[in-house]
Amino acid sequence: MGTATNAISNGSAEPKATAPRKERNARGRRAAKPGEPSMARYFLIKASGSDGLHLGQEVASENEALTASFRASGTYAVVTEWKADVDVSSGAPVIKKEAIRHEKK
Repeated sequence: MGTATNAISNGSAEPKATAPRKERNARGRRAAKPGEPSMARYFLIKASGSDGLHLGQEVASENEALTASFRASGTYAVVTEWKADVDVSSGAPVIKKEAIRHEKK
């Protein structure tokens, strides 16, 4: 099909301008703003067997986790922690999630 056009008073047609899209990361979530502290925590993964995943040492940033996991030929995990809270201000209870922020070491 053809492109969408807008009719102009002189009879000519021009392509319709589209609004710029908001920047989002690969999974469609809102990216953290530069001044906004990240709620994510980064852990190296200990060698795990069939009994599940075991978090190892916590590192300060994703770059540190990436580097350390590369050196150890291992993997790392990104963890976000949430707390469930009930809001009854509207008259009906609504469960909302609240992010837990940890101070960086």
